[in-house]
Amino acid sequence: MKAVLTLYFIHYLHWNKNTSTAVYHAFSGLCYFTPIIGAIIADSWLGKFKTIIYLSVVYVLGHVVKSVGAIPDVGDNSVHIGLSMFGLILIAFGTGGIKPCVSAFGGDQFEEEHVR
Repeated sequence: MKAVLTLYFIHYLHWNKNTSTAVYHAFSGLCYFTPIIGAIIADSWLGKFKTIIYLSVVYVLGHVVKSVGAIPDVGDNSVHIGLSMFGLILIAFGTGGIKPCVSAFGGDQFEEEHVR
């Protein structure tokens, strides 16, 4: 999705390249910032399994909202922009819940006797 995101902004939403690039990088930055929040949620409240499940649902809903925002018959350009931005925010928060927990699974595979 990130590979064609700026093309979507430029050719479908008719944004200029500077705005498209700025929104793309803001989205990428949010995807790398939200794992801090996801780690706090997983460590202090829900645990990693429930965090992955619940925020995976948020992640999928973000993709659904983003996809609905790309349907030409849904509304005018402001509706497309609103749905696209809301979808990207949901995707970023879903990513934030998944990244720190899945990384912990890699570490959980190794026990004390497998240090080498």
